[in-house]
Amino acid sequence: MSSSDSPGGSPENPATFPATDSDDEEEVPAFNFASGSGENPAIIPETVSGDDTVARLIENWGWLISETDSDDDEVDGLKMLCDAAEMIRKQDEARAREEEEWLTRLKAESAERQREYTKSVAKTFAFKLHSEQNPKIVQKQGEEDEEDEEEKGQGKSRFKEAKKAIARRRRDSVSGATTPSCGIDLNLTAHRTSPTLMELSMRVLAKNSDAIKSLNLVPDHLKSKLSNMVGDLGQVNTRFMQLLIQDSPSEISVRNCVDLEEKDLAQILCDCDRVSLQELNLNLCGRCVNEISITEFLKRSPNGFPSLTTLSLQGAFSLTDNGLALISRAAPLLRVVNLSYCSYLTFHAVRILADHFGPTLRGLNIGGCLGIKPSEVFESSLIKFEKLSSLSVAGLEGIHDVVVRFFTSRGSNLTDLSLASCDNLNDGTMWTVGRCCPNLEALDISELDHLTDASLKEIADGCRYLNSVNFTKTRFSDDAVAAFLEVCGGSLNQLCLNNVRDVGQETAISLAKNCQSLRYLDLSWCRKLTEEELRRILSWCSLLRSLRLFGWTQVRDEFLRELSRSQVHIVGLKLTSIFAHLDDSYSSVDAKFF
Repeated sequence: MSSSDSPGGSPENPATFPATDSDDEEEVPAFNFASGSGENPAIIPETVSGDDTVARLIENWGWLISETDSDDDEVDGLKMLCDAAEMIRKQDEARAREEEEWLTRLKAESAERQREYTKSVAKTFAFKLHSEQNPKIVQKQGEEDEEDEEEKGQGKSRFKEAKKAIARRRRDSVSGATTPSCGIDLNLTAHRTSPTLMELSMRVLAKNSDAIKSLNLVPDHLKSKLSNMVGDLGQVNTRFMQLLIQDSPSEISVRNCVDLEEKDLAQILCDCDRVSLQELNLNLCGRCVNEISITEFLKRSPNGFPSLTTLSLQGAFSLTDNGLALISRAAPLLRVVNLSYCSYLTFHAVRILADHFGPTLRGLNIGGCLGIKPSEVFESSLIKFEKLSSLSVAGLEGIHDVVVRFFTSRGSNLTDLSLASCDNLNDGTMWTVGRCCPNLEALDISELDHLTDASLKEIADGCRYLNSVNFTKTRFSDDAVAAFLEVCGGSLNQLCLNNVRDVGQETAISLAKNCQSLRYLDLSWCRKLTEEELRRILSWCSLLRSLRLFGWTQVRDEFLRELSRSQVHIVGLKLTSIFAHLDDSYSSVDAKFF
C-alpha cells in the first residue's frame, strides 16, 4: 500500500492516518519518527526505560500491522520495528557502560584522595609525636644527610666509618658473635719494683731541705725535681732559693714560693748568674712578683736577663700590665711565656707581648686571666704572633670570634692548644680547629658544655697527629669517644676522660684495642665502666704507667687492692691520701703545655 492510496494521506506525511467513521474504534495517535515528540515512541525520553519503549513499539506496530493489507508492508513494518529495538538496545548498553566507567573512575579518584589525605595526616602526626618524644633523632637525621653530602664532596670520614664499625660490633656482641670481656686473665699480682736509690734520696732531701748545706754540682734537672718536691711540702724559703741559684744554673724552677717577700725575690734575682740563666719558673709565686719588686731588680741589674728564653709566672696575682712591660724590656729573647691566673693583666698585656715578641714568640699561656676581655686590640695583637705553636686561653670568656680568626690566620703553626672552660665555644669552633689546625699534638677542650659528638668528628678527621687530649667534663657519647679512639688512639700517650659520664663498654674496647702506646690515663668518675672492662684496658695497654681512678665506687675493694700491687701507678684509690700522689712522674695533660 503506497502513501498516495492511504485515505486522507498525503505524500508529505504518508504515516498519518485519519480517524475512521466508526465510533466504536479508538482513535489511533499519529506517529512522527522525525520529530521525536511524545507521539513518536521511537525516540525514547530519558525518563523511560528501554524495556518500556520496546513494549510500546510492539503494541503500536502490532496495531499498525493488523490494519495493513499488504504482506510487503507487513515485512517492512517488522523490519523497522527490529531496527528501532536494536538501536534502543545499543543506546542503553552504551549509556550503561558510560555510567559504569564513570562510577568506577569516581570511586578510584575518591579512594586515591582518601589515601593521600590519610598518608598526610599520619605523616604529620608521626612527625609531631616523634619530635616531642625524642627531638634529637630529627636533628641526627638531618646531620646524617649533611654528612653524606659532605662526604661526596670531601671523601669519606674516618670518624663516621669508625662509628659504623662500632655499631656493627655492638650488633655482633648482642647476637653472641664476639667474646665478652668477662674472664680476662690479667696478671696484677706482680709487686712493684723497689724505688731506686735516687728516688729515696730525693724524698729524704725534700723532707729535710732545711738541713741541706749546698747543691753545687747537682744537675739542673735534679735541682728542679727537688725544688718541686720541696714546694709540694710548702718548705720553699729564702734560704732554699739561695741554694738553687748556686753554681750558675741555666734553669731555676720553683713551685709554691708564695712565702717569699718582694725584697727577698729581688735580691735572689740579682745574685743569680743572669747571663747563663735561660729558664725561670716561679709558679704560684703570689704577691712577690709585682711592679715594685721588678723595678727594684732592674735598678740593681739594668741589663736584666739577656739569655732568658722561658718565663713562667703562674699565679702572680699582683703582676700588672706595667710590670709585664718592664719584664719584656729586660728579657728580649723570650720565646715562651706563662702568665696563667695573673688576674690583674688586661688585653694590653697581650699587646705588649705582641709588640716586643710578635715574630719570635713560640708559646703563650694566658689561661685564667679574667681581666683579659675580647676586644679588637686583643684580636689584632694575637694575630701578630706569627710563629706561635703553643697557646692556652683556658677560662677566658666570649673569645669565640677572637680564636676563630686566629686559627684561620695562624692555626697551621699550632701544636699545643688549650680551650678549657671557655664557655661560649661550640661545634663551629671545633670545625675551625679541625680545618685550620692540622698539626695539633696536644688538645685540651675540657669543661666545654656546648660541644656535641660533631666536634669529635671534626677533630678526629682534621687533627691526625694528636698524642695528648683532655676531654674532662664533656658530654660526648660512648660511641663518639670510641670512634675517636679508633681513629686517633694509635698515636695517643696521654688521655683524660675525667667525668665523661657516658664513657662505657665501647670506649673500653676501643681503648684496649687501639691505644697500645698510652702511658697516662685518667678515668676518674667514669662509673659506667666495670671491673672487667678495666681489666681489659690494663691487659692490653702494656706501656701504661699512670692511672687515675678517683670516684670509682662501682668496683670491689679486693680489686682495688689488687690494682695497688700492679706496676701501674694508681692515683685516687680508696683510703689513700691525695697528697701521697703529688709527685707523679706522669703528670696530667695540662702540664704538656708549660
